Amino acid sequence: MHSKVSRLELNRRFKLVYEELESRGEIKKNHRQKSKSAFASNLGTKSHIISLYLKGERKITYEQAKKMCQIYGISEAYMFQGIGEPFSTTKLPNPEKRLCLALGIDFPPNILFTNVEAFASNTIGVDLWEENERFRIPGMKGDLVAFYINGASMAPTIDAGDMVICTPIALNSNLEEDEVYAVVSNSCVWVKRVQKCYDRHGLWTHLRLISDNRDEFDPFIIENSEVRRLLKVTRRITGLR
Repeated sequence: MHSKVSRLELNRRFKLVYEELESRGEIKKNHRQKSKSAFASNLGTKSHIISLYLKGERKITYEQAKKMCQIYGISEAYMFQGIGEPFSTTKLPNPEKRLCLALGIDFPPNILFTNVEAFASNTIGVDLWEENERFRIPGMKGDLVAFYINGASMAPTIDAGDMVICTPIALNSNLEEDEVYAVVSNSCVWVKRVQKCYDRHGLWTHLRLISDNRDEFDPFIIENSEVRRLLKVTRRITGLR
C-alpha cells in the first residue's frame, strides 16, 4: 500500500488531516497533552519537523503516517490511497488505546497463539492476526508467535508442554550461532539450536539443527531451500508441575 502513494501526496493529505485534528480540538496550542510538541512526540519526531511538513519543506514518512492513523483514529484507506474521508470509517481511539499507542505499548495484544500443526501448514502466516487468539506480555513488543512444544528433544532447556514465544526474522538475516530457533519447513516445525553449514565456495547452503537432549536425539542437516519461515525463540513459559 505504501509503495502506491507518493510522499508528496501523502504529505498533502497529512496537512489536511492536521487541520482537521486542530478543528476537532485534538491539537491545541499551549496544551500539555495536545500541543504540537505532544503530537510530534506521538509520531516519534519534534515540533519543528512537523512545522516543516506543514510548510511542505519536508515530507512525512510512511511509518509516521501509519502511526498517526493508529493513534488518532484516521482511516488508512484515506491516508495512503485517498479513499473516503479521514474519519469516515474509524472512531477516535479510546484514551487507554491512545495512551498505549503513544507509549509504544502494543494494543491490541501482539502475540499470536497457534499450534504447531497449523503454523507448519500453508493456512496460517506470521502476518495473519485478526482471526486467531492473541495475548500480550508486558515488555514484549513487536509481532510475535507462540505455540506449545511437543516432545522432549530440547530438554532440559525446553520441556514438553512448555509454551515458546518467538520473533519472526527474515530468512536472509544473520543467525546467532547455537541459539534456539523455530525452523518452519513445508511440513513441520523444528525447535532447535542452529548452526550454519557452508559449501566449498564459502556459501551458506544448509542448517545444522541440534537438540539439547543429545543423548536421545542426534543432530541433522537441512537445506536452506527447505526453510519457509524462521523465528527466534525469545521466551519460554512453563506451567506448574
